[in-house]
Amino acid sequence: MDLTWIGSTISGRGRIGIRTSSSTAICLVVRGLKVEDPRMSFTAFNIILDDGTETKPEIGSPMSQHPWFLSAKRCLQVLYPQGFEGLRIVDLACLEGGYAVEFARLGFAQALGIEARPSNFANCMFVKERVNLPNLSFVQDDVWNLEKYGTFDVIFCSGILYHLETPKRFIELMARVAGKAVLINTHFATEAPIAAFGLSEMDENEGLPGRWFKEPPAIDDNKWASWGNSRSFWIQREYLIQTIRDAGFPIVFEQYDLLGDEIAKSMTSGYYKSDNRGLFVGVKI
Repeated sequence: MDLTWIGSTISGRGRIGIRTSSSTAICLVVRGLKVEDPRMSFTAFNIILDDGTETKPEIGSPMSQHPWFLSAKRCLQVLYPQGFEGLRIVDLACLEGGYAVEFARLGFAQALGIEARPSNFANCMFVKERVNLPNLSFVQDDVWNLEKYGTFDVIFCSGILYHLETPKRFIELMARVAGKAVLINTHFATEAPIAAFGLSEMDENEGLPGRWFKEPPAIDDNKWASWGNSRSFWIQREYLIQTIRDAGFPIVFEQYDLLGDEIAKSMTSGYYKSDNRGLFVGVKI
C-alpha cells in the first residue's frame, strides 16, 4: 500500500506520512526515517471518519456518544444557546483528536487540537485527512505554549492537568487565554487515600494540598503519560475548585452527568469513587 503524505512539517522535525491497513497501522516518517510502530494505533477514541471507518471499533460506540463528550456538549449548549458560529475552542493534549473532531462537527468556527507526542499527533493527522472539516486543525506543540495561539472562547482540558507538576500555574495560564469558559476533566486528590494509581501521602505543592503521582518510565514513549516531567501533582478536590475560581472564573461547578446514568452508584462505589475523576467548569461573567 502506498504511503500517503498528509503534512509537510512538524515543528521543524521533518515530514510526516501515514498509511493505513485494516488494523489502522500507522507509518511515521520523521527526518527521513520510516518507523512501523504498533503503539501508534488508536488507544482511546472511536472516531467515525467520513467513509464510515471507525478508528477504534472495539469500544462499541462512537466518540460522539461517549458520556464524557456528551457532558461537555451539554455544558457548551447551555453556555452558548445561540450556537457556536464565530467561536474558537481548543482541545489541550488532544491525544488522537476525538474531542476536537466532535467540537468541529458541532459548528465551532475553529476547533484546534494541541498535542505534543509525535505518535499521537500522527493519529490526529490521520483523522484530519479523512474528515471534511475545514474548521478543524491540529498543531504539534507543548500545551504550555498555549498563549501563542491567541485567545479562545472555550478551553477544553481533558486528561492533562493531572499530568502536570505545576497544575495551579497551568490553570492560571488557561485563565489568561480563555474568553469565557474552561472545562477541566481531571483526576483529583482526596483526604482519604484511594487504592488506585499509587499516589503519595498528602503533600503541598504551589501552596495547595494534594498528592503526587509518579509518571511511568520512558515517558516520551508512553502515549498516555506526561510530557517532560517525571511526577505530577493532583490537587485536592476542594482546593482545585477554589483554584479555578481564584484564577478568574467567578462561576465554578462540578458537572456530574459525565458519569452516565448511574451517578449515585459511580460516586459511592464506582468509577468516581475509585478513580477520583470529574469535570470541573469555570465560567467568566
